[in-house]
Amino acid sequence: MITVILLFLIALSGGYWFYFYPTQKIRKIKDCAVLEVDGADTRYSDLPLGKLGVFYEVNEKRRIRVVFPKLTEEGDVQYIYSWHDLQSIHIPTSEKSNAQSRVKFRAAQELSPLIKEHLKLELEITNLSEQWQKIRTLLSLVTTSDFYSNQQEIYENALSQVENLLSKAEDLQAVYVRLIRESLIGSQIVGYEPPLLPDATLGIDSQYNEIREEYQRMKDTASAYAELLRTRQV
Repeated sequence: MITVILLFLIALSGGYWFYFYPTQKIRKIKDCAVLEVDGADTRYSDLPLGKLGVFYEVNEKRRIRVVFPKLTEEGDVQYIYSWHDLQSIHIPTSEKSNAQSRVKFRAAQELSPLIKEHLKLELEITNLSEQWQKIRTLLSLVTTSDFYSNQQEIYENALSQVENLLSKAEDLQAVYVRLIRESLIGSQIVGYEPPLLPDATLGIDSQYNEIREEYQRMKDTASAYAELLRTRQV
């Protein structure tokens, strides 16, 4: 009887560690702004945040994709998309052993939402470029058509809207890169504390908010034109 109970407990424990624990850990990872990855700083050289990265996605094999920001020699921001086993992923805390580690952790926390917004914007820029090319092709067709030439102005306006939106998205991307770059540089300077430099970031933050709000307004206008074109084509 005791043997049966022990076998049952072993099976129950095995089931927990095989299914429930990974599922619970993945749920926590998805809700976490910053992740720590064992060996990331040795696998990739010159990572400003060391082992710290931003969660990107999880696949069906329970492997986690993490984004590590990096600075190029030209001063640009580069992202490394890297897959890792679940056991190598940890949720860091603010209790770090030294001042430099605490600075990196703090910088990673502040950068995480900016990096996620920047990654999303990069996808939007790609989609806008594809949309611009499609509208440009349709406009060329309309201008040579006997039946649809009356729609030329609609496509011209739509193309103009997408061009303006793409330009504003690139302006916003430049602000993201600037903010992220400065934080990554600062995280590598021992003793750097962002709150000590409010005047240095105030102008950048103001520009960031202004361009982001303008970009959102332009997105709404461009979406209206896109819907108009869709209904015209139905």
